[in-house]
Amino acid sequence: MDDSNNSDTGVDPVHLQVVVENLPAGFEILRAEALADGHGFIEKLATDWMSHKTRFDREGESLLAALVNGELAGIAGITTEPIVPGALRMRRFYVRPVYRRDGIGRKLAMALLVGARRRGCSVTVNASKGSVPFWESLGFKRDSRDGHTHLLDAGGQ
Repeated sequence: MDDSNNSDTGVDPVHLQVVVENLPAGFEILRAEALADGHGFIEKLATDWMSHKTRFDREGESLLAALVNGELAGIAGITTEPIVPGALRMRRFYVRPVYRRDGIGRKLAMALLVGARRRGCSVTVNASKGSVPFWESLGFKRDSRDGHTHLLDAGGQ
């Protein structure tokens, strides 16, 4: 997937790339910023990727990198939901602070949701407190069952 945003908002074009073999160039910078931001889930992404525990390579899964002028701006994935049958789960969603509020998170989320919609799958997310308005703006509803905080129902997409 290679997608560009050439809007007149002053935001540089954003290119989305599917991560397949290796974590993208610049991942260590993103990783360090996430840790400094208090988000350990990017560390979990790195650990699970290196151990081959989670590679976002099962049916319906994907890991996307958002690049701005070749620099890693964010990363996000979707996997099979381990608890809710037939659902998918947003995971490891992080946009570097310098790129926030530029629509990169929305672009990543919408790209990942395309496949879920095609498959007719509901999608869960475990939203951090600060990200709740973002997820709810995408149509996710509060649903604190089964280890997640929000659900985007397949019928409501």
